[in-house]
Parts: sequence; structure tokens; C-alpha cells
Amino acid sequence: MFIALLNQDWFAEELRAGGHRVVTIGLGKNLDVVLPAPLIHIDTIVKENLDGQWPDVFLIHDNSAPICVVGLEEREVPTIFYSVDAHHHYDLHSDLGKVFDYMLVAQKDYIPLMQRGSDAPLEWMPLWASRYVEPEPEKEFGAVFVGSLKRELNPKRVEFFEALEKKAPVFFETGSWWNIFSKSEIVINQTVKKDLNFRVFEAMICGAMLLTERTNNGLLELFEEGRHLVTYEKGNVDEAAEKIRYYLSHRDEARAIANAGREKVLQEHLIQHRANHIIELCKKVRKREVRPRKFFGWMSNCNGLTTRLLKIDDVLAKQANVHALKAAEAGLARGEPLDEELTYVFVFACCSFDRIHQRTAGLQLMQQALEKYPDRALLRLGVVRGLLNVGMVEEARKIACVMNPDHPEIIFRGAENVIVKLLNAETEPMDGPPPVG
Repeated sequence: MFIALLNQDWFAEELRAGGHRVVTIGLGKNLDVVLPAPLIHIDTIVKENLDGQWPDVFLIHDNSAPICVVGLEEREVPTIFYSVDAHHHYDLHSDLGKVFDYMLVAQKDYIPLMQRGSDAPLEWMPLWASRYVEPEPEKEFGAVFVGSLKRELNPKRVEFFEALEKKAPVFFETGSWWNIFSKSEIVINQTVKKDLNFRVFEAMICGAMLLTERTNNGLLELFEEGRHLVTYEKGNVDEAAEKIRYYLSHRDEARAIANAGREKVLQEHLIQHRANHIIELCKKVRKREVRPRKFFGWMSNCNGLTTRLLKIDDVLAKQANVHALKAAEAGLARGEPLDEELTYVFVFACCSFDRIHQRTAGLQLMQQALEKYPDRALLRLGVVRGLLNVGMVEEARKIACVMNPDHPEIIFRGAENVIVKLLNAETEPMDGPPPVG
């Protein structure tokens, strides 16, 4: 098979070893095709970088950001999206499920939330041990944590470990986890939002006993408490400290758990295990014949690109915003369902277009949408505000009187407040990428 991987090079080596042609594409310098900028059309990439040959399937890896390549929503090549950071971006990933053909989700607890918005089939595929490591027979460290401890990024984590180190011996480090975990008796895992993160698998592959937060999210479906790992209640410093002290004074028990955890990872949770599943999926995935909200879903992605690029490059942000409005226009023309959540996204696309470009195309599109969806209050407020912005007070009054016949001025004020809040909320930066490993 010819498989294109977007955003990350995960599984590339394993798929090539299996005899498949693989090309990695994206903004990262480690990829085969390094894109000079976002918003390059997939047709251009195929023509200029793949000798005009279309892959059999696109596997789009989550990189905690909107998809930077455009045109995927229009083409007939099957697409699989792997959501890793649903705990940060499940709204965006749900909307991408309207566009792509199959969804893999690393965070099991978020599948029900994503199913409410996604039209594509969803399947749980956990993370894995990101590299193979041999444990060191002689341990230099007791209990360790390797990861970000920047207060501005994760104040609760910092508070937890500040309290923990007063009650139990803990060594802190950042950087090359494989050099530390392999020499440690215990690895402490603390999550961002109860995510099943890479650190779970990385600790085990290194032959350290994992002490991790007690969560659902599939953790105890993969591993057995007390056999493969040990858990503590999230945020419970006393329980974590007590277990650190106990297992450091009962090292034979700790090493038995560590060995069992490592064997479990070796049997089921290496990258090759996930790559094998990817291959089987790539062989059977097909383009969905019905994607009832594909353009509105893509509109959401382009909105996300717009807000990110506004802080980086005004020209690119304007281009992303144009793509968002075109997707909104296409979805409306196609008669795609516009539920309440998509109305929020639609109004943002239209209002931000008129604000960024100093035009009225967004207002005109909202007026067309209001004729089709007259029960959408947010859509009506967007039209009122847009009309007022261009001095069409009487026209705005007619629209507002539907909501409040006696006091349309109240609707005027409400429209301004609601739309300004919507635009300001969307232009706040999205959650940054969580610590990996």
C-alpha cells in the first residue's frame, strides 16, 4: 500500500519494514515532505511532491492543532484521523469526525463526547511505549518524575509535587526520560486531565514500577492494579507519599510489579502492535459515501487555523478565514444540518470574516442561513449585529423585533455583547500541546 502520514512520523518505520510505501508530510523538519507554510492544497502536494500519485490512504496524526493542509475534505482518498489529545481538543476532533472517514481515539473516556459530534466510526487505540529501552540492573534513583514542571503551564502539578517531596523522597528531571526511568525503582505519573499518556507505557518499558493516578480512561482495562502498576487518587499527596515510602522499603515487591508491567507492554503495547493494527485498518477503510456535515466540520477546523495564525501571520490568518467562509458557504448550499453547536462555529466564521477583511460577505451568508434556519437565535443575533455595523438600523430592527417586538434595542445590546464575547472567546489561544512522555 501507499500510505501518507500527516503531521507526525509515527509508524513510518514499521510500515516501511512491512513492505509499504510511506511518505510523511507536514510542517515538522523531521518529515519527508516539509511544507513551507500552512494552507497548501493537497492537490499541490501530490503534484509537486508525490509525482502526481495519490496515496491509497491518508493517516492524519493529531499534533494538538488544527489540520494545516487544505483540500482533504474534497478528495476521494480514504482518511483516518488519530486523536491523541482529545482531553484538550475534543470539540475540534468531533468536528474532524464529520470530515474524515475513520477516527482512532487514544483517550477512551472522550469517545462518548466525540460521538455526539462525529459522523465517522470511532475506535479506541491507546498510546504505546514510544521507544524500546532495556532496564538497568542497578538502580540509581528511587522515585522519580520526568516531565514539565512549569507553574504557568500546570500549576496543580507543581503544587502536587511541592507537597509530595515534603513527605517522600522524589527526584525531578526533564528531558531524556529513558536515561532516568531505566535506572529508577518507581516512576510517578501525574496527568493533565486524567489522560492515558505516553509516560504510563514509557515507565513500564524501562522496568520501573509505575505509580500513576487512579483513573478510568481504559487504564485498568489494559493493566491490572497491584500486578502491573500501582495507583493513587488524583491529587492525594498522602496516599502517593505512603505508597512511595512503602515500595522503596519493599523493593522486591516493587520490582515484581515493574517486571510484570514491562512484560505486559512487551506483549501488547509496543509501537509495532499499533502499526500492525494500522495496517489492517488501512486495508479495509473506505471513503464514506455519506458525510452529511463535512463542509461544516471543515469550517470548524479552518476557524481554529484562523485563531492560531492571527498570532503568527496576518496574511495566513486571512487565508484561513477565507477557507472557513468558503466551507460555511458550501455547507449551506449543500443543505447540511446546522445544529446549535455548528451555529456557534458558523456565526464565528462569518463575523470574523467581516471583521478581518472589512467586508459584508459574512453578514450576507448569515442572512441566507437565517432564511433556512429561522429558529437559530445566535444566527439572528449575528445578523442584527452585522446590520448595525453597516448602519442598516431599520433592517436590524425588523430582525430584532422577532425576538422582542416591544424593545428591539435590548436585542441590539444583547447582539453586540454576545457576538463580541463569541469572537473574543474564540480568539483566545487554544490549550497548548500537553507534555508528551
